[in-house]
Parts: sequence; C-alpha cells; structure tokens
Amino acid sequence: MGLDIGNVSFRRLRREHLPQLYEWITKEPPATRFWGYAQGGTYGQFVQEFTDSIKGKDPTRPYIIYYEETPIGYIQTYQWSDYPGCEKYEELQKAAGLDVLIGAKSYRNKGLGTKVLHKFLKEIIFADSKILFCVTDPDIRNTVAIRAYEKTGFQKTRQVDEVLDEPRPVMLMRVGRKEVK
Repeated sequence: MGLDIGNVSFRRLRREHLPQLYEWITKEPPATRFWGYAQGGTYGQFVQEFTDSIKGKDPTRPYIIYYEETPIGYIQTYQWSDYPGCEKYEELQKAAGLDVLIGAKSYRNKGLGTKVLHKFLKEIIFADSKILFCVTDPDIRNTVAIRAYEKTGFQKTRQVDEVLDEPRPVMLMRVGRKEVK
C-alpha cells in the first residue's frame, strides 16, 4: 500500500469520535500497553477527560488523523507549561508536548507514523511561533514509537522514572523548530 502523506489531514476531535478512539486505545495492541485507559479506566472517565479537551476546559488540543476520509488515528498536543511540575525539567521549557496513535490496524507498520508526525509538527505545533521545541515522552518499552520519533528528528534527552503525574519510566525526546523542515 503506497500511502501518500498529502492524503493525511488533522481534524479536531469531536464527541462522535470518542467510541472509535476508545476502541483503539482499549482494544488494539500496542495501544493497550501504553495508554492509561487500557489499564482499567472506565468509558465514563474516558469520555469526561476527552470532553474537557473538546470543550477547551483542558489545555490539550486533540485531533483525529484522517487518511482521505477514513479516521486512522489520534494525535494531541499541549503546552508542557500548562501542567504543574514541568518546571523541574529543562527539556520542557518553551516546549509543546505530543502524543500519537495510529489506531487503524491496516495503517500501522507502513511508515505512515513518521510522516504524520512530521506533517503535524509543521502544520500544527510549529505554526505557533512561540514554540521552540516539541518534547514527547514515550514509555521506554515502546520501541516502535521511539524509533518513529527518532526518524522524525527527535533526539533522546534522558530517561526519567516519572513525568508529571504519570509514574512510569519514559524517554524524554526533543526536536527543535529548526530541525523540522
């Protein structure tokens, strides 16, 4: 399957996307290992958290990834500085955060993740001139994600045992505006 990145778009998450997103996160490996709701969060809690983002009550900006007219995944961004505790990490200063999930099985392992990340960085994250860096924090066991981030230009900065309120070992990875062309 030759996937053309020109056919990828990002649309803000809407309430009607939530059943599909919940399915991807809770029923589809590898997401079930690395997204918190797979470990016991209820659908009601899931809906509440994402509804807060949809309504702007939470600073996370959520998007559904489309290939042509097919929803294939989820991607979100946020300002690390909006969350208490980030000030103790130098990497997080003046940085946006990023999380991505290619949820549709038929679009995984095709090299699309790296292309999606690059396009999202250019069109969404670095469209804000105040953002100098993007920092992501994949679980250290998520080698597929770490490799996709590296292919996009992210550099490992360090491993930490916990970031903000998530007690899990993660690899902080950063890319600067100048590295994304």
